[in-house]
Amino acid sequence: MSKENVRENYSDRKIKIMLATMIFCSVVYGFGMFKFIPMQDAITSHFGVNEGAYGYLNSATNWAVIILSVQMGFLIRKWPSKRSIILGFAVALAGMGMQLFAPKFPLFVAGRAIEGGGLGLATLAVTSLLLNMVPRDKVGIWSSVSILCAVAPQILITKGGSVLMLKAGMSFLQIFAGIAVMYTLAIVVCMINIPVSIKANGVAADEKPTREQTLRVFKNKSNWLVNIAYIFFSLVSVSFSAYVVKYMIIKGLEPGQAASVYSYTTLIGMASMFVFGLISDKLGTKRKIVMAGFFAGAVALICLVNLPASMIMVYVIVYGTLPRSIAGLSTASATDIAEVPSDVPVVNSLKNEVTQVGTVVFTIVLGYIIQCLGYEIAIYLLAGTMVLGGICWFFAKRIP
Repeated sequence: MSKENVRENYSDRKIKIMLATMIFCSVVYGFGMFKFIPMQDAITSHFGVNEGAYGYLNSATNWAVIILSVQMGFLIRKWPSKRSIILGFAVALAGMGMQLFAPKFPLFVAGRAIEGGGLGLATLAVTSLLLNMVPRDKVGIWSSVSILCAVAPQILITKGGSVLMLKAGMSFLQIFAGIAVMYTLAIVVCMINIPVSIKANGVAADEKPTREQTLRVFKNKSNWLVNIAYIFFSLVSVSFSAYVVKYMIIKGLEPGQAASVYSYTTLIGMASMFVFGLISDKLGTKRKIVMAGFFAGAVALICLVNLPASMIMVYVIVYGTLPRSIAGLSTASATDIAEVPSDVPVVNSLKNEVTQVGTVVFTIVLGYIIQCLGYEIAIYLLAGTMVLGGICWFFAKRIP
């Protein structure tokens, strides 16, 4: 049964309800994933641990994804989407329960790892179903909207969490309890709004894949090129983000000013991701836009090194526009990379796996490069990786 037949079997209203449900799940995922940002001091004080121990908490989700991501992709391809999403949020809820009642920090970290595994399963199932439910000429904008809805809570929890703790006198555990309620609500909404028969490939029933069909994702050249390119993007957008504010301070900005200026890249990027997702669908191309995004990212990094502090907004604007298209369109490319719709969750899970492993390894390497060679050489090397990312996409010919 094709995706078009499924769209015929469900009314437009039902499809819109399912899409709205998946967007809501993305928002809930964002609150759960980014909840620690304003809570670090409160957590370290509560458990009496130092920043080194806190690093284990930050990496717990990464390790859960590294260990389980590919298995999740095959599970999602086999199971109905409703079961996969509900199981994911149920596991996240169990992990949150461990954190709420953990007497010792190691149990708190274990709870976070379980929560991260559950969130990974839920969002992978949601993203795969979303990509296969929307028309092919709308996949760019819908994947961008989904990521935006997952990123927006980062800003809300950063600002709102601090306000609730400082002005309302709430503890971080009370805020966590509120997020646990969100997980419960996501489970209820999915139970009501997602049909039990529909799977992440966007169809109601699917034959069991052969061994050759199972392995084809791992033999897809475009898949590996996109994955490698996304490691380079994550190295700049995630790993270097921990250092860029300090570098701005070295260049002469005040600490508060540097943090505020860098936050503009996220705000500009949110609008840019939406705009370039729309442009991608209108022009019928992802590859050219993403290639331009990687090369613009390299230019932005070169500007960061060579322009004076008074012109730092040039970096902010350049990096906050075209390069921010990479995340949304890399996700959207799963529908082009996959040979059949049922491969989409496996393509997504492999991207998560490779990206997490690469980011963890290269983040460590980046720290040593900055320590031994200094910021400027490290930033030039990062600019080089962005160029390599664009070259990878040039050869990913399967993607239009």
